[in-house]
Amino acid sequence: MLLPAYIDMHTHREQTSDAVMALQNRYDGFDVPPGNQYCSMGLHPWYLGEVSAQMALLAHYARHRQVLAIGECGLDKICTTPWALQLEAFRQQIALAEQLKKPLIVHCVRAYTEIMALLKTVVVPVIIHGFQKKPELAAALLGQGFYLSFGKALLENKAQAAASLAATTADRFFLETDHAALPIRRIYEAASEIRKTGPDELILQLQKNFKTVFT
Repeated sequence: MLLPAYIDMHTHREQTSDAVMALQNRYDGFDVPPGNQYCSMGLHPWYLGEVSAQMALLAHYARHRQVLAIGECGLDKICTTPWALQLEAFRQQIALAEQLKKPLIVHCVRAYTEIMALLKTVVVPVIIHGFQKKPELAAALLGQGFYLSFGKALLENKAQAAASLAATTADRFFLETDHAALPIRRIYEAASEIRKTGPDELILQLQKNFKTVFT
Protein backbone atom coordinates (compact mmCIF):
# COMPACT_ATOMS: atom_id res chain seq x y z
CA MET A 1 0.00 0.00 0.00
CA LEU A 2 1.40 3.37 -1.08
CA LEU A 3 0.82 5.79 1.79
CA PRO A 4 0.43 9.58 1.58
CA ALA A 5 2.29 11.93 3.92
CA TYR A 6 -0.34 12.02 6.66
CA ILE A 7 -2.32 9.25 8.32
CA ASP A 8 -5.47 10.05 10.31
CA MET A 9 -5.95 6.90 12.35
CA HIS A 10 -9.49 7.68 13.47
CA THR A 11 -11.95 10.23 12.12
CA HIS A 12 -15.70 10.68 11.83
CA ARG A 13 -15.35 13.17 8.98
CA GLU A 14 -15.14 12.78 5.21
CA GLN A 15 -11.60 12.94 3.86
CA THR A 16 -10.98 14.85 0.64
CA SER A 17 -7.23 15.50 0.64
CA ASP A 18 -4.92 13.28 -1.41
CA ALA A 19 -2.19 14.03 1.15
CA VAL A 20 -4.10 12.18 3.88
CA MET A 21 -4.94 8.51 4.39
CA ALA A 22 -7.91 8.65 6.75
CA LEU A 23 -9.50 5.70 8.50
CA GLN A 24 -13.10 6.86 8.66
CA ASN A 25 -15.11 5.35 11.48
CA ARG A 26 -18.59 3.92 11.01
CA TYR A 27 -20.86 2.89 13.87
CA ASP A 28 -23.86 2.44 11.55
CA GLY A 29 -24.56 2.50 7.83
CA PHE A 30 -22.43 -0.57 7.38
CA ASP A 31 -24.19 -1.42 4.11
CA VAL A 32 -23.10 1.82 2.39
CA PRO A 33 -20.23 0.94 0.03
CA PRO A 34 -16.97 2.53 1.22
CA GLY A 35 -15.81 3.29 -2.32
CA ASN A 36 -12.18 4.37 -2.25
CA GLN A 37 -12.38 5.40 1.42
CA TYR A 38 -10.70 3.14 3.97
CA CYS A 39 -12.73 2.75 7.11
CA SER A 40 -13.25 0.96 10.39
CA MET A 41 -16.58 -0.47 11.49
CA GLY A 42 -17.78 -1.19 14.98
CA LEU A 43 -20.57 -0.99 17.52
CA HIS A 44 -19.88 2.05 19.67
CA PRO A 45 -21.00 1.59 23.30
CA TRP A 46 -23.13 4.75 23.05
CA TYR A 47 -25.28 3.36 20.25
CA LEU A 48 -26.02 -0.22 21.18
CA GLY A 49 -29.50 -1.63 20.65
CA GLU A 50 -30.35 -5.10 19.39
CA VAL A 51 -26.80 -6.36 19.56
CA SER A 52 -27.46 -9.66 17.80
CA ALA A 53 -28.89 -7.87 14.74
CA GLN A 54 -26.19 -5.18 14.82
CA MET A 55 -23.46 -7.81 15.06
CA ALA A 56 -24.90 -9.77 12.15
CA LEU A 57 -24.66 -6.69 9.93
CA LEU A 58 -21.20 -5.82 11.21
CA ALA A 59 -19.87 -9.35 10.71
CA HIS A 60 -21.16 -9.35 7.13
CA TYR A 61 -19.86 -5.96 5.98
CA ALA A 62 -16.61 -5.90 7.99
CA ARG A 63 -15.18 -8.49 5.62
CA HIS A 64 -14.88 -5.87 2.86
CA ARG A 65 -11.26 -5.22 1.89
CA GLN A 66 -11.68 -1.46 2.46
CA VAL A 67 -12.60 -2.12 6.11
CA LEU A 68 -9.21 -2.20 7.80
CA ALA A 69 -10.25 -2.48 11.47
CA ILE A 70 -13.05 -3.35 13.87
CA GLY A 71 -14.14 -0.42 16.02
CA GLU A 72 -14.39 1.87 17.57
CA CYS A 73 -15.76 -0.47 20.17
CA GLY A 74 -15.22 -0.79 23.89
CA LEU A 75 -16.51 0.22 27.30
CA ASP A 76 -17.74 3.53 28.71
CA LYS A 77 -18.68 3.92 32.36
CA ILE A 78 -20.28 7.34 31.98
CA CYS A 79 -22.73 6.61 29.17
CA THR A 80 -26.28 5.35 29.75
CA THR A 81 -25.93 2.03 27.91
CA PRO A 82 -26.33 -0.90 30.36
CA TRP A 83 -22.97 -2.32 31.37
CA ALA A 84 -23.95 -5.91 30.59
CA LEU A 85 -24.90 -4.88 27.05
CA GLN A 86 -21.57 -3.10 26.58
CA LEU A 87 -19.67 -6.18 27.72
CA GLU A 88 -21.66 -8.44 25.41
CA ALA A 89 -21.05 -6.25 22.38
CA PHE A 90 -17.38 -5.74 23.14
CA ARG A 91 -16.68 -9.45 23.65
CA GLN A 92 -18.38 -10.28 20.35
CA GLN A 93 -16.38 -7.65 18.50
CA ILE A 94 -13.13 -8.91 20.00
CA ALA A 95 -14.03 -12.36 18.68
CA LEU A 96 -14.90 -10.92 15.26
CA ALA A 97 -11.60 -9.06 15.03
CA GLU A 98 -9.73 -12.23 15.89
CA GLN A 99 -11.72 -14.20 13.33
CA LEU A 100 -11.12 -11.66 10.55
CA LYS A 101 -7.56 -10.96 11.70
CA LYS A 102 -8.22 -7.22 11.73
CA PRO A 103 -7.00 -4.72 14.36
CA LEU A 104 -9.29 -3.40 17.08
CA ILE A 105 -9.82 0.32 17.63
CA VAL A 106 -10.92 0.74 21.23
CA HIS A 107 -13.04 3.38 22.96
CA CYS A 108 -12.42 3.41 26.70
CA VAL A 109 -13.84 5.71 29.38
CA ARG A 110 -12.96 4.88 33.00
CA ALA A 111 -12.74 1.17 32.20
CA TYR A 112 -9.06 0.52 31.53
CA THR A 113 -8.82 -2.30 34.06
CA GLU A 114 -11.69 -4.13 32.40
CA ILE A 115 -10.40 -3.42 28.89
CA MET A 116 -6.96 -4.78 29.71
CA ALA A 117 -8.42 -7.91 31.27
CA LEU A 118 -10.70 -8.63 28.30
CA LEU A 119 -7.88 -8.09 25.80
CA LYS A 120 -5.19 -9.96 27.70
CA THR A 121 -4.98 -12.86 25.25
CA VAL A 122 -5.91 -11.03 22.05
CA VAL A 123 -3.52 -11.60 19.15
CA VAL A 124 -4.62 -8.85 16.73
CA PRO A 125 -3.22 -5.32 17.20
CA VAL A 126 -5.15 -3.12 19.64
CA ILE A 127 -5.27 0.67 19.24
CA ILE A 128 -6.59 2.78 22.12
CA HIS A 129 -8.01 5.84 20.39
CA GLY A 130 -8.12 9.38 21.75
CA PHE A 131 -5.65 8.65 24.54
CA GLN A 132 -5.00 11.55 26.92
CA LYS A 133 -4.32 9.96 30.30
CA LYS A 134 -1.21 9.82 32.50
CA PRO A 135 2.10 8.29 31.38
CA GLU A 136 1.75 5.59 34.04
CA LEU A 137 -1.43 4.31 32.40
CA ALA A 138 0.16 4.66 28.99
CA ALA A 139 3.07 2.50 30.16
CA ALA A 140 0.68 -0.20 31.38
CA LEU A 141 -1.19 -0.27 28.07
CA LEU A 142 2.02 -0.28 26.05
CA GLY A 143 3.31 -3.06 28.27
CA GLN A 144 0.37 -5.19 27.17
CA GLY A 145 1.35 -4.56 23.55
CA PHE A 146 -1.28 -1.95 22.70
CA TYR A 147 -0.88 1.08 20.45
CA LEU A 148 -1.98 4.57 21.54
CA SER A 149 -3.60 7.12 19.24
CA PHE A 150 -3.42 10.79 20.22
CA GLY A 151 -5.65 13.61 19.00
CA LYS A 152 -6.72 17.18 19.63
CA ALA A 153 -5.74 17.06 23.32
CA LEU A 154 -2.22 17.73 22.04
CA LEU A 155 -3.45 21.12 20.79
CA GLU A 156 -5.27 21.94 24.01
CA ASN A 157 -2.15 22.03 26.18
CA LYS A 158 -3.29 19.00 28.14
CA ALA A 159 -0.17 18.06 30.06
CA GLN A 160 -1.10 14.40 30.56
CA ALA A 161 -1.59 13.79 26.84
CA ALA A 162 1.68 15.51 25.93
CA ALA A 163 3.63 13.68 28.64
CA SER A 164 2.22 10.32 27.55
CA LEU A 165 3.04 10.97 23.90
CA ALA A 166 6.57 12.04 24.80
CA ALA A 167 7.07 8.83 26.78
CA THR A 168 5.58 6.48 24.16
CA THR A 169 8.06 4.54 22.06
CA ALA A 170 8.17 5.62 18.43
CA ASP A 171 6.78 2.34 17.11
CA ARG A 172 3.65 2.36 19.28
CA PHE A 173 1.60 5.45 18.49
CA PHE A 174 -0.69 7.04 15.91
CA LEU A 175 -2.38 10.41 15.47
CA GLU A 176 -6.05 11.18 14.82
CA THR A 177 -8.65 13.95 14.47
CA ASP A 178 -11.71 12.03 15.74
CA HIS A 179 -14.66 14.48 15.63
CA ALA A 180 -12.51 17.62 15.43
CA ALA A 181 -12.90 19.81 12.35
CA LEU A 182 -9.21 20.39 11.86
CA PRO A 183 -6.52 19.04 9.53
CA ILE A 184 -4.48 16.10 10.76
CA ARG A 185 -1.39 18.11 9.83
CA ARG A 186 -1.96 20.30 12.90
CA ILE A 187 -1.87 17.21 15.13
CA TYR A 188 1.36 16.16 13.41
CA GLU A 189 2.88 19.58 14.06
CA ALA A 190 1.99 19.40 17.76
CA ALA A 191 3.34 15.85 18.04
CA SER A 192 6.56 16.82 16.29
CA GLU A 193 7.13 19.61 18.80
CA ILE A 194 6.25 17.47 21.83
CA ARG A 195 8.49 14.59 20.76
CA LYS A 196 11.25 16.89 19.49
CA THR A 197 11.15 15.00 16.20
CA GLY A 198 11.52 16.49 12.75
CA PRO A 199 8.34 16.55 10.61
CA ASP A 200 9.75 14.22 7.96
CA GLU A 201 10.97 11.75 10.55
CA LEU A 202 7.53 11.73 12.18
CA ILE A 203 5.80 11.15 8.85
CA LEU A 204 8.08 8.20 8.04
CA GLN A 205 7.65 6.68 11.49
CA LEU A 206 3.85 6.79 11.39
CA GLN A 207 3.86 5.30 7.90
CA LYS A 208 6.03 2.49 9.25
CA ASN A 209 3.69 1.99 12.22
CA PHE A 210 0.68 1.82 9.90
CA LYS A 211 2.33 -0.79 7.69
CA THR A 212 3.24 -2.85 10.75
CA VAL A 213 -0.35 -2.95 11.97
CA PHE A 214 -2.32 -3.10 8.72
CA THR A 215 -0.19 -4.94 6.16
